[in-house]
Amino acid sequence: MARSLTVAAECDRPGIDAGMLEGLLGTMLDGDIEIVLTDPGCMRVLNRRFRMIDRPTDVLTFDMSEGPGAPEGVIYVDCRLFPPLEAVLERVFHGYLHLAGHTHDSPRDEEEMSGLTAELVRRAMEAAG
Repeated sequence: MARSLTVAAECDRPGIDAGMLEGLLGTMLDGDIEIVLTDPGCMRVLNRRFRMIDRPTDVLTFDMSEGPGAPEGVIYVDCRLFPPLEAVLERVFHGYLHLAGHTHDSPRDEEEMSGLTAELVRRAMEAAG
C-alpha cells in the first residue's frame, strides 16, 4: 500500500528487526513514510530541539506533507529496550495516525485515535502470525 516505506535502525541494539517491520507495514501504510528505530537519547535531543521539551518520548512524528493527499513524514520510535512487537506497532501506528491528520487534543479525539490504533495493531498482529 505504501508508495515509499523505509525502516531504519539508528541505534546499536534496536530490539526489533527493521526488515521484518518494513515488510509487515508495507502492506498497511499509505504514503511516503520513513520509520526510524532509535533510542531515548535521540528522542530527548529531538524533543528538546523541535518541541522545547527536555525529555524522551516513545514516539515522535514529523509531518512532511505539502498539502492534502497521502501522509508523508518521519516517525521516530524508541526501540532500544526490546519492546514486544505489539508495543512497537502501537507506537508506529500512533505516529502514522498523526501524519494522517488525527490528534488526541480532546477526550473524543483521544478515544477515536486509540480505537484506530488498536484496530491497526490487531490487523498487523494477525498478519504477523
